Amino acid sequence: MAVLTGALRAGRRSAESRMFDKAMFSRVTGTQTVGNKDVPVLTAVGTTKAYVQTYEAFEQTPEAGGHVYTKQRYKVHVPIGFGPVRVGDICTIIAATFDVELKGRTYRVAGLLHKTQATAQRLLVDEVTA
Repeated sequence: MAVLTGALRAGRRSAESRMFDKAMFSRVTGTQTVGNKDVPVLTAVGTTKAYVQTYEAFEQTPEAGGHVYTKQRYKVHVPIGFGPVRVGDICTIIAATFDVELKGRTYRVAGLLHKTQATAQRLLVDEVTA
């Protein structure tokens, strides 16, 4: 058990050492009317280091209200213990070290990928673009 615990700590340090990006998480806690539109009210969950990874080739182009959107699936890795993060939370990349195109991208948390000996908290997220 002690060997496993030590290896898990080392694995978590290693995983965090690859988290060069910074992500801000927020949660929709209501709506407010602006003009004639209802817009979500967001409450901060927190900011943390992060690592963005493509999940697999998974694009969808759903249609809603006569408009076609593109949905792409990713994983965002954050340190163990950050949060709590919930399905539906919004993740915005606020700093990106190696891919400047990541900065400003926004994802919706679609799944919490828990496992017994995780070295990082892996979040299944979707990016929806017009």
